[in-house]
Amino acid sequence: MRVRLVKYFEWRNCERAEELADTVFDRVIKKLSEGEEIKNINAYSATVAQFVFKEFSRSAEHFAENIDDEPHLQIASKSDEINEDDEKNEQRFKCLDKCLAEFSDENRRLIISYYDTDEKTMIAARKRLCDSMNISLNTLRIRVCRLKSKLENCTFDCCRN
Repeated sequence: MRVRLVKYFEWRNCERAEELADTVFDRVIKKLSEGEEIKNINAYSATVAQFVFKEFSRSAEHFAENIDDEPHLQIASKSDEINEDDEKNEQRFKCLDKCLAEFSDENRRLIISYYDTDEKTMIAARKRLCDSMNISLNTLRIRVCRLKSKLENCTFDCCRN
C-alpha cells in the first residue's frame, strides 16, 4: 500500500511523495486508534491520499505566491543533486524500455496506447481502444492492470540491479 501511495503522489509531481504517504498512514492509523471501523482500508487510504494531495497542492500554491511577492528570495539547488536525479531518471527510462521490449508487440501497444492520452481525451480514447479490441472497458482495465504490475516489477528489479 505504501508503494501505491508513493506512486500516487509521484505521478502528481509531488517532491515529497514519501512524506505525504506517511501523512496518509498517520491519519488512517489515528482513525483506527480512535475506534472507527474501516471496512475497505485500501479505498479509505486512497480517499485520504486525495485529500492530503489537495492540501499539499494548496500549500504549494501558497508558497509559490509568497516567493513571487518577495523577489529577493531565491531557491538554491546543487548541480550534483540534479545530475544524480538525471542519472536515476535515465536509468529508469532504460529499464522501462528494456522491460517493454520483453512484452509481446500486442501487449506493448496495449499498455502504451492505454496511457498515451491526456486527461481531456482519456475516456474517449480508452473507449475507442475497447471498441477496436472488441472487449469491455472492465476487461481492458484488468488486462492493463496486470501488464502494469508486470512492468512495474520488471522495472523495479532492473533499477535495483
